[in-house]
Amino acid sequence: MIPLDWFAAGNAGTYQLIVMTISIVVCFPLGLITLNYSQVDKLWSLLPPVYCLIVVLTAPFQPRILLMNILVWMWGLRLTYNFVRKDGYTWSGEDYRWPVLREIVKNRFLLELFNLVFISIFQNFLLLFIASPIFYVAYHPSESLNRWDLVCTLLFLFFFIIEVIADQQQWLFHADKKANKPWTKDGFLKTGLFKYSRHPNFFSEMCLWWIFYAFTFSVRPFSYINWTILGTVSLTCLMNGSTAFTESISCKKYPKYKQFQQATSKLIPWWPTKMAD
Repeated sequence: MIPLDWFAAGNAGTYQLIVMTISIVVCFPLGLITLNYSQVDKLWSLLPPVYCLIVVLTAPFQPRILLMNILVWMWGLRLTYNFVRKDGYTWSGEDYRWPVLREIVKNRFLLELFNLVFISIFQNFLLLFIASPIFYVAYHPSESLNRWDLVCTLLFLFFFIIEVIADQQQWLFHADKKANKPWTKDGFLKTGLFKYSRHPNFFSEMCLWWIFYAFTFSVRPFSYINWTILGTVSLTCLMNGSTAFTESISCKKYPKYKQFQQATSKLIPWWPTKMAD
């Protein structure tokens, strides 16, 4: 079935669409008025748990959807905490990449078109779709909890822990960088998990949502591919594009970053080659 058919399966889809529409209607004018394009960023860790909770509260009860809901809430609470400590929820809190984009795109009309189409609409749809596997599971016949659910849960927790460690290492690095500690002189983190991947937190984030999608393999009829993969694929593409933009900024700011790129895997952790001093 296509996604629109599923919104007729119960109240969950209707409520999710209402929440998403409200988010779009609020985020776009706020970005337009304030020129702060991080409005969706502030909802990034909040909306998927809300979408999952809507399914749990409105769909026929299944242990699997309760498990999926718990995992996403755990992810959301942790990410929200990380966003709070970086002052992301302050009125002026904005992703450092948006000012760079404004310097590149001088035309205000094009910026606001980007704000409307990509930030406010596309990213809100994305947040709905990455949570959609729980909706798919809820309205399909499925087996009782089994070994596959255990595998998915353990993998989810594994990458969750990796992401927590990576974010904490980055947090400590930036604290030392503000204090002008000598080991931060290159301007970017290249120790700990970042020795093996330039973006271990991004890699873990993508893996988390692919694993979340894998919970749909327990429904009947079995299929490796269903419409909810749109969210996971879109997130993967978005994060790869975001990583490329981030690294283009880093290359301009930090003289040794290109050496780091040559020595260290971009996403998938791997043994590094030696960087020149």
